[in-house]
Amino acid sequence: MADVGGNSSGRSRERYVPSYEALTAPMPVIRDEDGTTVGTRVPRRFPIGDGEEPVLVSRRDLDGAFPGSAPVYPPSTFGNPGTHGDGGPAASPAPAAPPARTGNNRFRAAVGAVAAVVSAAAIIGAFVLFSADEPDDPVPMPRADAATEPMLPRAVPTITLPGVPKVKAMQPLPGTPSPVLGTVTDTKAAIAYVKLGAPWTARAIPSFSVGHQVGAARLPRTMVASGTLPGAAPANALKTGADFRRVALTAVRWTIRHHYPAGSKVVWTASQEPVAGRGWTFGYQVSYRVKGERRTSQAALSLLDVGRRKPAMLFVTVPDTRKQLWADIAPLVASARAL
Repeated sequence: MADVGGNSSGRSRERYVPSYEALTAPMPVIRDEDGTTVGTRVPRRFPIGDGEEPVLVSRRDLDGAFPGSAPVYPPSTFGNPGTHGDGGPAASPAPAAPPARTGNNRFRAAVGAVAAVVSAAAIIGAFVLFSADEPDDPVPMPRADAATEPMLPRAVPTITLPGVPKVKAMQPLPGTPSPVLGTVTDTKAAIAYVKLGAPWTARAIPSFSVGHQVGAARLPRTMVASGTLPGAAPANALKTGADFRRVALTAVRWTIRHHYPAGSKVVWTASQEPVAGRGWTFGYQVSYRVKGERRTSQAALSLLDVGRRKPAMLFVTVPDTRKQLWADIAPLVASARAL
């Protein structure tokens, strides 16, 4: 082959390098900034902007960007053909995290709230159901000082009653009788009795089905109320006056425990059969202390046979702060009748 440029070594004095592959004249020698010679197979680096290299994409690669064509993979940086500079596909980027499913989260939160409310309602309903036999308004008990004494289980106060007279007629008490407005019909207890006017007003009284009250509900109360016998039904059917008197005695003990201040004492004022029907009626005076002052209430309880295992009960109590209403006690218990 003839020498190029008159040099047998093939090197040109005119700073040309031969090109054995090109069909044209030899390409001029190009040197990089650091002085190295750049061959025909290595493109020259041209800094752009902040020094980054341009990404070269051929028209053949761009043709795949249109619909129906093959996907386009951008080439890698020059000088690292081992990654994907040879035209191979680049590593796929990590998939983005799916957006939070706020709808499901809100639904789950709502379901959790509803479940909590249903559970709380079930607990409260079970508590009410299984505590129905407990008194609704027990007398407050003194609590131990938690800083000095351990908390002890609540003790049920022992009520001691005096001996009961076999028969003692109820006597009218002094005072001004209240006007009679009509009849109270207690369908749950299956009894009826006179309805008194002012100052008596109808009130809901715990442990009773029908009630009337004067003033506040705090102890000692001014009230007349009716309902079935509290607690469990008698073990045996009540047949005689003695049977009704024995059970009426337990009902009086219940009223002392739950409707009078602690430490109350009882004196009997009446013990007789009811005016109408079978049963037993007790009259009694209850003594107690309020803020250190000795006080009394007049009361009566009538137990009536209504043809059921549990008899009906009518209870009246008036403290000495309303002595004018003591005259209502005898007429109330005398008017009681089974339906």
